[in-house]
Amino acid sequence: MICVSLAGITFQECVKLISKTEFAEIRIDQLDLSDDQFGSLFAMKKKTIATCRPGKDDDQRLALLKLAIESGAGYVDIEYESDVTFRTELVNYAHSHNVLVIISYHNFKNTPSIEELNDIIDRSFIWGADRAKITTTATIRADCARVMSLYEKHENLIAFCMGEIGTITRVAAPLLGAEFTYAAISKALATAPGQLTIEGFMDVYGIIK
Repeated sequence: MICVSLAGITFQECVKLISKTEFAEIRIDQLDLSDDQFGSLFAMKKKTIATCRPGKDDDQRLALLKLAIESGAGYVDIEYESDVTFRTELVNYAHSHNVLVIISYHNFKNTPSIEELNDIIDRSFIWGADRAKITTTATIRADCARVMSLYEKHENLIAFCMGEIGTITRVAAPLLGAEFTYAAISKALATAPGQLTIEGFMDVYGIIK
């Protein structure tokens, strides 16, 4: 399944894209919308992920993510590095509303050892994750193989590599067990290095089929 990351567009464009897609990540931190508009997007009865990366203060982020949960988000994404109080409150709030929790680890410099990655995944589930997300930066091809090998041991995992070298892992992830992979609306609006567009994914999967 392909999850389209919505960032840098208007409210009307968000509504149009959510209506046309099966699954969307609403990047609250990269959309200039009012609280009512955010609530409307999550209330569209579509499969959505609520994501709000650091930048705003934690109280503001917590309020926005709780609004998304209350409005109908299917998943809430919480950073692995989050403050324990912030994380615990949001995990409990999400579960009390039957919303699935993604605890996501991002490394924009390199790919840690397999031991460290396994530890991050195990700890994420201990903390209350329903899905663990591992996103590292591939500097050599062996990094891609290391991250893809995580699927041998773990379930409910979304793991892939960022960067040009890691692009292939974004394609492979759903084939190895990930529930979904992330796509950009366009190259200019990619939310992470190496992210393919929706059309790019469809072309690749069409060739594979």
